[in-house]
Amino acid sequence: MALVVCVVTPETWGATALGADVQYSRFLEDHAKASLDEARTLMGDTPNVRYEHVAASSASVGLTQAAERERADLIVLGYASGSSVGRMFLGSATDELLHSASRPVAMAPPGFAGAAALTRITVGFSGSEAGRGTVLHALGLAGALGLPLRLASFTVRERLGYAARVGPDAEQSMLDRQTAQAQAALDAVRAQISVTGYPVETAVGVGADWDEAIAAPGWQDGDLLVLGSSRLGVLQRVFLGSNATKIVRASPVPVLVIPRQG
Repeated sequence: MALVVCVVTPETWGATALGADVQYSRFLEDHAKASLDEARTLMGDTPNVRYEHVAASSASVGLTQAAERERADLIVLGYASGSSVGRMFLGSATDELLHSASRPVAMAPPGFAGAAALTRITVGFSGSEAGRGTVLHALGLAGALGLPLRLASFTVRERLGYAARVGPDAEQSMLDRQTAQAQAALDAVRAQISVTGYPVETAVGVGADWDEAIAAPGWQDGDLLVLGSSRLGVLQRVFLGSNATKIVRASPVPVLVIPRQG
């Protein structure tokens, strides 16, 4: 398997009478070279790595074009400036790419030191038909890598504000009902997968907010969280819905977002 490290810089329009674009082009070239040199240092003697500088109208366009040209299996992104340790901030380039990529997109939270190898695949399941496709994708990935698979859903108390207005008992009753429904949906999918003989765990994360709900199932070194695109997305494109975006931001482990299938 090959790895392509890509630095994208803005396109320039060539020389001008004042030479401003020439100077700007040199600056961009120097910046790209310094970035790629830093990447080479980080990668050390890792085999099958190539380094590319791409000029494009935007970072998302450049990365998409590079991925298409290389027939990449996935696009791996760094986190945006402004991210705090353990919490991803989706910058404009990342957000744009997550609305247009035709390939899976992987991200890791700030401060993630990396594991020697993946140890488990957790797939977020929304209960929808599109979500079942995501589960099948994750099952195939887990099977190919020989890793255990976990199905997870998340229930957030903050979304039940209307129930809180009629009293804590009603709010808790609604939360318990949603949690039971989520568990029942997970159990149904697990039963379908059981015919393959592949072992599958389930977990429902419940919390007062998204951070608490995502943390609730527990995570270990080597975990990967797989999410599917929103049903509102264009076919064969990544498009994160509002809940999926919140899950990405709160995830303490790397996230793989796969494009919606037809």
